[in-house]
Amino acid sequence: MKIVYTGIHYDSYGSMKRPSFEYTNFYLTLKATPGLEVIEYPFDIIPEVGLDKFNVGLLEVVEKEKPDLLFAFMYTDELDKKVLKKIKDGGRTKTVAWFADDYWRFWNYSKNWVPYFDLVVTTYSKAVDWYKQAGYDNVLLSQWACNVELYQPVQVEKDIEVGFVGQYKSGRGRVVEYLASRGIGVKAFGFGWPGGKVSHTEMLQVFSRSKINLNINARGSLIDRNVLGRILFRKSINTIKPDFHILDNLRAYFHYPIHHTHARPFELAGCRAFTISGYSEDIGSYYEENKEMVFYRSLGDLEEKIRYYLTHDTEREKIAEAGYKRTLSEHTYEKRFQSLLKHLGLKL
Repeated sequence: MKIVYTGIHYDSYGSMKRPSFEYTNFYLTLKATPGLEVIEYPFDIIPEVGLDKFNVGLLEVVEKEKPDLLFAFMYTDELDKKVLKKIKDGGRTKTVAWFADDYWRFWNYSKNWVPYFDLVVTTYSKAVDWYKQAGYDNVLLSQWACNVELYQPVQVEKDIEVGFVGQYKSGRGRVVEYLASRGIGVKAFGFGWPGGKVSHTEMLQVFSRSKINLNINARGSLIDRNVLGRILFRKSINTIKPDFHILDNLRAYFHYPIHHTHARPFELAGCRAFTISGYSEDIGSYYEENKEMVFYRSLGDLEEKIRYYLTHDTEREKIAEAGYKRTLSEHTYEKRFQSLLKHLGLKL
């Protein structure tokens, strides 16, 4: 089976010289799957050639290679709807778009692209009904997962009581500050924290060194200028443009605080790391609460659960092991793509 994959290769169009999340987890997983021939046509060439030439080139690649599938990990306005429609209407190549952050981006982004793909993929369960209410049935609910080639347990001493890895954000800062005020020390690593940035190898060590790993899904305040900026403006290649659609902006704005599921809980579980995660509407569908992963719903609840599990080693390790086994059996990107291809009627 042949797939043309299009998406960001390097974060921020190469300014950070770091492979993007989607390249690392989506493209590389597809590339390594037996029976798949995957051709990458990255968004990153747009600053050099321009949007028009990029899309002409995409059409040329599809017409030349005649792939079974065009897979797009959506970002902003890289793709030309006329080109997508031509590929879709051609009937030879199935077209799929994977959307991130539909819990708020559905309103002012995702729903505008649905007619140009055979199938769109969302990771937010309620968005399925939103698509259908908008008149679209070509939607599939999937989810983030663990890349087992990159996330694995490390045999080290557990010398950190509570660990967190992730970029500093105000909501996360409030959680860590609250725990510190209650006498619970959290060692936080990542850009903006005192612990500083860590490499991927060092991050895996932190996961395995920590008796308790936190997945903090606290959201930013609606009056935060960064939140307002994300709602009212959009990235367009390597620039920022106004994106004023008042009703859709308002809908996106009021949905922005939703606690949602991201990839980190799956990555932690794939490292056999005991995890206390902020609760989201979907996470309980993937891990059984208190048996495969622990969830918190308030700061007081988090504090209570940290204190409990720091003194219950056997129970803590049993939950970590159960979450690890669930991840390997159900929550890998290989499993996600197998389900997607099966849904499309494509066979390896």
